[in-house]
Amino acid sequence: MTKKTYRDKNIDLDALAKHLETWFLDQGYEVQANQTEGSWCVQAKKSEAWRKAVGASRAFTILMQGEPNDFSVELGTGEWASNLVAGGVAAVLTGGFSVIGSGLATGWTKKVEGDVWKFIEEEVIFKAKRKSEQELAELKEQEAMQAKLKQLKDALDQGIIDEVAYQAKKAEIENQIRDRQKNSELNERLLGLKKALDAGILTQVEYEAKKAELMNQTTNAELDGKLSQLKAALSAGILTQEEFDEKAAVLQQEVAFADKLKQLENAKNSGIISSEEYAKKKGRITPPKLALLSGQGSAHIRILGNAC
Repeated sequence: MTKKTYRDKNIDLDALAKHLETWFLDQGYEVQANQTEGSWCVQAKKSEAWRKAVGASRAFTILMQGEPNDFSVELGTGEWASNLVAGGVAAVLTGGFSVIGSGLATGWTKKVEGDVWKFIEEEVIFKAKRKSEQELAELKEQEAMQAKLKQLKDALDQGIIDEVAYQAKKAEIENQIRDRQKNSELNERLLGLKKALDAGILTQVEYEAKKAELMNQTTNAELDGKLSQLKAALSAGILTQEEFDEKAAVLQQEVAFADKLKQLENAKNSGIISSEEYAKKKGRITPPKLALLSGQGSAHIRILGNAC
């Protein structure tokens, strides 16, 4: 048995166990697994004929114990537990857990050990590194936005810009900060759904339904947030009533257009419609600016950009 300990990696152990199962299945192994509180066990074996041919009579056994930021992984060979699902980790431990290569000195067995450890290291080390790099990038973005707000306030205090310009630019920067935060939260929730799918907690149908629901909630929240910002700009005198009405109408059309596209994409991804049907239906959706111009027949509809 070989053992390694990992700390401060923040790894989803349910997902890691599921990925190990998938890796062995892709290599042509028969796989079984079980999880009890704080312990995950995965067993994998080749067919009986294969094992006899290479002289390996026991199953590969991976035992993970601990929590996301402090866990150990043990790799060895053991008896194939006939009651792993019912007996859990104890069924494996009582069946024996020995060092790979001890009495099974075959190049094939040692190669598999190396491949398994390589896979685990990639899952643990590289994913933790990507996560920390992403967090650092998000922190730098936040600091940059705060620096812009300070520069803007300094420009107001020094008389470089007036109060109206200051409030408009401030609202624009704050809107960018909120959008980034919302995108980060959305990505986290989508990642959680994907992990639940990978771990077998959700079926593909359940995953697609929950994903569509989440995207719809995000769309509604986005509309409410931007309308609130428009109302604040109207109250502050940054926008006239006419400008407010025009921007609100365009915003509602844009959100509705984006929502229809999301629904089409979900239908395509779920297999409800084909790629050809998706392309046709997408082409029939009227872009928001054209819809407003054709519906109101007026060149006085002005898209004011992102002043607020």
